[in-house]
Amino acid sequence: MNTNSFSSHGCSLTLLSSAVLIALNSLSTAVYAQDEEIEEVERIEVTGSRIKRTDLETPVPVTVIGRDDILETGALNVADVLNQSPVAIAGSDQSNTSFTTGSVGLNTTALRNLGQSRTLVLVNGRRFVSGVAPSTGYAVDLNSIPASMIERIEILKSASSAIYGSDAVAGVVNIITRKDFEGVELNAQTGISSESDREKYSVNMTAGNSWDTGSVTMAIGYDDDKGLKSSDRDFSEFDQAIVLDDDGNEMIGNIFSSYPPAGRVGGYNTDGTPFDFASTEGSDRFNRASYRQLVTPIERKYAALNLKQELAESVEMFTEVNWNTSKTNGSTIEPTPFDAISDVYLPDRGGEVGLLISNPMVPQGLRDALLADGYAADDPLPGLVRRMVEFGARSTNVERDTVRIASGFDWDVSDSWVVNAFISWGKTDQRQENGGQVNVERAAKAFDVVEDGMGGLKCRDDLAVLQGCVPLNLFGEGTVTPAAVDYIQVPAKVFGQAEQFVVGASIAGELPLELPGGYIGTAFGAEHRLEKGVFQPGDLAQTGASSTNRSEPTNGSFYTNDIYGEVSLPIFDAFLVDAAARYSDHEIVGGQTTWNLGLEFSPFESLMLRTSLATAVRTPNIADLYGGRGETFASVSDPCNNLQSDGSDGIDANVRANCLSIPEIAARVAAQGEFALTQIEAQSAGGTIGGSTSVQEETADTFSAGFVWQILDDLSMTVDYYDIAIEDAIATTSRSTVLSRCFDVESSQFDATCTDASGQIGAIRDANGALVEVNSGTSNENNFDTKGVDFELSYRLETGMGDFTADLVWNHLIEYIQTSIEDGSEIDFTGQVFTPENRANLNLGYQLDDWAFAWRMRYWDSSKDSVDGGNFNFTDFAPLADANVFPSVVYHDIFASWYITDDTSLTLNVRNLFDKKPPFAGQGFASGGTGINTVSEAYDVTGQYFQFSLTMTF
Repeated sequence: MNTNSFSSHGCSLTLLSSAVLIALNSLSTAVYAQDEEIEEVERIEVTGSRIKRTDLETPVPVTVIGRDDILETGALNVADVLNQSPVAIAGSDQSNTSFTTGSVGLNTTALRNLGQSRTLVLVNGRRFVSGVAPSTGYAVDLNSIPASMIERIEILKSASSAIYGSDAVAGVVNIITRKDFEGVELNAQTGISSESDREKYSVNMTAGNSWDTGSVTMAIGYDDDKGLKSSDRDFSEFDQAIVLDDDGNEMIGNIFSSYPPAGRVGGYNTDGTPFDFASTEGSDRFNRASYRQLVTPIERKYAALNLKQELAESVEMFTEVNWNTSKTNGSTIEPTPFDAISDVYLPDRGGEVGLLISNPMVPQGLRDALLADGYAADDPLPGLVRRMVEFGARSTNVERDTVRIASGFDWDVSDSWVVNAFISWGKTDQRQENGGQVNVERAAKAFDVVEDGMGGLKCRDDLAVLQGCVPLNLFGEGTVTPAAVDYIQVPAKVFGQAEQFVVGASIAGELPLELPGGYIGTAFGAEHRLEKGVFQPGDLAQTGASSTNRSEPTNGSFYTNDIYGEVSLPIFDAFLVDAAARYSDHEIVGGQTTWNLGLEFSPFESLMLRTSLATAVRTPNIADLYGGRGETFASVSDPCNNLQSDGSDGIDANVRANCLSIPEIAARVAAQGEFALTQIEAQSAGGTIGGSTSVQEETADTFSAGFVWQILDDLSMTVDYYDIAIEDAIATTSRSTVLSRCFDVESSQFDATCTDASGQIGAIRDANGALVEVNSGTSNENNFDTKGVDFELSYRLETGMGDFTADLVWNHLIEYIQTSIEDGSEIDFTGQVFTPENRANLNLGYQLDDWAFAWRMRYWDSSKDSVDGGNFNFTDFAPLADANVFPSVVYHDIFASWYITDDTSLTLNVRNLFDKKPPFAGQGFASGGTGINTVSEAYDVTGQYFQFSLTMTF
């Protein structure tokens, strides 16, 4: 990585109307007349500024990932390159989204681990349309930008809302695409792991041509990543958690589902024999991991075009076109866990249970066992749960089509002034089909059966029979007939669309005002942006008639109108001041003003000192504002859990009193001496989350200071300290937080339903006091403060025995503090797995004649799963101890390239050379991804991997 050379094409200047341009032309002509005797100096554009300048460095630190770095990783996806940088982490990847539906297969990035929505991704200095379903978030899906078309990636490691607008809180990723390419380049690539799986195939062509007045560069390609099943690796082949052995020591144990393929009624198998909850084998148990995905398969097709054409001597038109389609066919999770009572009859909502003990499908052995327990024949079944294996795995087949077109012109009004105008439009369509679901309305019909007079059973409703209804017998393994599957199953079709329209114009140049260091540079302009988003879940999912999570539709839009200006003041030759300001008028939340102030000082030629102050803003997106409420079953912590009758539980007095004020909990404590949730109860609290139009913008204050030192001609170093403080951060309030806030109050203020003013946040308990539902939503929830140091060292050595290179990139995190707005409580996440104290990359290279070699090392510091006890074991549900600590990890990758001829090269990449296995993070962990038993954002899940690439140019 080169940290001291910046883009000459990175940021496009933005736009004004034609009338303003004519007026500015008159002004700039006068300026040109005054300056025509001055020697012309080449000026370039750099990321983080709209003013062209002669120097390469800016007050704000920028890291450049060049095309050679991309090739050395062998990455098909730009996310694989970005997320290996010590300043970035995956927001979504092919593993941490494998258990989701709307986000499956996404690849996004987040600078400073401050969230993908706080990282602004640009292409050639302009915004790119979101690839995330509008119901769940906002981020650029990096699948949409082919690596073969990328010239370099510039990471602006500081807030830059004054320059680029909303979302540039953690920084900016500016992807520069290839231009002025001559000839044809063909590349074919294949890859396979040392386990002979996760095959990858890629073929792409890049072609270009130039003429006197313009140029065109285009790329087309196809790649296919076959992905991995969880059963393909030892560490993920079982659903696992930390359990305690007989001596109280933590150990990894297999966790099996209590929703077996043969069904279960309360504590009984469906044949009436007792169900063994402690069993780790046999038909009573079900291994969910056998259906899960470790790496989601992705198939991509793409095309990209960059066109430049001179319209007149001083006017050049440009057009950029991107088209991408990505498919995630075959992504699966375990078959539906079906609760025949709660899913169909909703007894806790006042419904009447229609599946009785006397039902003809109930086996006599089960009926006898229930009658012996005191139930009557006309009583409803006390629960019936079953794994619906006959319906197959729950599958998610997603296809995302992204189209983005940007076009405009650059007008060299004079040698000193340049006008840019552009218009861009982008759209992402997401089409999705989910399989393995159950129509609960038809299930109710198929449960209501009578004898057919021929020794069998039929549905009671004659109309339902005409529509294909046959009995749905869940009592035993393999008892669901194909005819019942045909009648009950319901494929769900889902559609989402994100659309973006941006128009802008700007002018930049030098004022006829000269300071001791030179003329004052300036830029100013205006921008209009419109964002739209819709998301339509399946019809039955919206009504709750499907066994999938209930989900409401999303539909909304907003626009912003921005004006901005920037000035560069060369106070002296060695002292420069940059300042910028922007005013944004957001349709929903109103106006915000942001600013940047940067200083550069060079006491001598080889050293530049720099510092910057900035404010930034993130306005709420479509999901924040309009996201339809959807069901969730993420882990939730009940503040009443483990309450003891003798008061030995250590629970706060207010919480204790409020828990005991709930009759069901008080009765359970009186009967059992405690309120201790079972594993099933701890895992069964559902609920809903969604957007809110009451959400306001979040703001940030940032500071950076550092230096660039050219120690020797071939040795350079940069050091930068950063401090980012975010206020009123937008987030979905944790459902555990909803409960803790609800219970930690005086008894006189306590509401057992935990309902807020909107009526959308609250909690519901069952007859045993266990949580059935906890609801939450989007709000301005927290403040974040993070500080750290970035260190980069670059060395080049040319010898008669070849050229050597060494690049070190290191991030040291000083603090990462989250502060609750509600109560002021602080959590310092420094040292947690997503925010380790140290991350570093060391890249060593060597080139001799037609050979090139590289050794790349990636370091992830030792860390914790949770710094605040937010995890638990599956024996007594206490926070993890030894298992809470992850060891430090170093990954080694090698690269070798041979130029067989001047036009043909062959490369080999080996990733994770020593086949390092990832640390364990299973169920009950705060960070582990469902179904993968580790943290894919930090650790490699594939293992040793070989990639071969052949490139030919013509």
